[in-house]
Amino acid sequence: NSSPTLVMELKVWVDGIQRIVCGVSDQTTCQEVVIALARAIGQTGRYILIQKLREKERQLLPHECPLESLAKCGQYANDVQFILQRTGPSLAERPSSDNASQAPERTFIRASLPIKARPVSTEVPRSREPKKSMTFNLGPMGSRAAALLGSARGFPGNSASQQDELVYLEHLIRRNETELGEEEFWQSELQLEKECERERQEKVRSLRGTLEEYTHKIHELTTKTEALEQEIQLEMAGRARRAREAPADLEDMAAKMKRELEAKAKQSAQLESSLASVEKALEEAERNLQDQNQELEELNKELRQCNLQQFIQQTGATLPREPGLLHPSTDSPPRPSAKQFLGHPRNLQNPLVSSLNPEVVSTRQSIWR
Repeated sequence: NSSPTLVMELKVWVDGIQRIVCGVSDQTTCQEVVIALARAIGQTGRYILIQKLREKERQLLPHECPLESLAKCGQYANDVQFILQRTGPSLAERPSSDNASQAPERTFIRASLPIKARPVSTEVPRSREPKKSMTFNLGPMGSRAAALLGSARGFPGNSASQQDELVYLEHLIRRNETELGEEEFWQSELQLEKECERERQEKVRSLRGTLEEYTHKIHELTTKTEALEQEIQLEMAGRARRAREAPADLEDMAAKMKRELEAKAKQSAQLESSLASVEKALEEAERNLQDQNQELEELNKELRQCNLQQFIQQTGATLPREPGLLHPSTDSPPRPSAKQFLGHPRNLQNPLVSSLNPEVVSTRQSIWR
């Protein structure tokens, strides 16, 4: 005896309207709920069931059980909402030419989570009473199976085993349709992966071209860097060589300047000695000049005295003697007196006049006149 199955109601929002699906158990899958709702609204197509908890939404997979997912929410189960969303037409409604070109829409859950295959039961399910809320709309194949089931039930001699076989066939049809949908999905996934692979190949080729370009640039920059390093090394070697040669040149220049300074010092000493000699000669010449000037003054005095005496002799008057003549200077050597010059007129005219400067001559001429 199997344990009784818990049957509940499931509230699902369809196009903003809340609908109630009856007869839902913990074994009822999301796909069965979707088929029941699609048949109830009378519209075939591709549908997904979304579980929404506050601001978070999650798409249920076809083999998931809504009641199990609801039980996992715990105390937040009352805040959970199930939303039926139509994603496109059914396979029967699509034209045959679009089957290979158009891929089904990808959703977050279907693109990221693999579909878990349901275990196939070999037992024939027990017959149960059909529920109005769980009638399925499976498209053309489901309609044909339902028609076969209705026609089989219409025969008067139908046994329970035939009813169970028809239910089992209906279950197989649903499972096959699910597998076909999954195959179509994985075909579309494969196509998308091929497209992504082509894009990645293109990107890899582009990156390789860019890498080769940058490698060429790096090679050029490396060559330039090596050339610059060689130039820097040559420049540093030249500077080091010049630095080694510089001290010898400086020593030569210093020695040369020292010799020049010594020569200049000697020349300066010679010039100083010559200047001292010149100064001494100049002082001596000044003294001689002073002596000559003094002697010239005395001679002028004596000449005037002689002229005066001659004039007195000619006129017969007496002339007093000058005191300077009575006491001759002992510093100067004895000189001939004016009388001696007067005794010899030639001496007075020629030698005396020749030894006098032009000033004395002019004075003498003025006196004689």
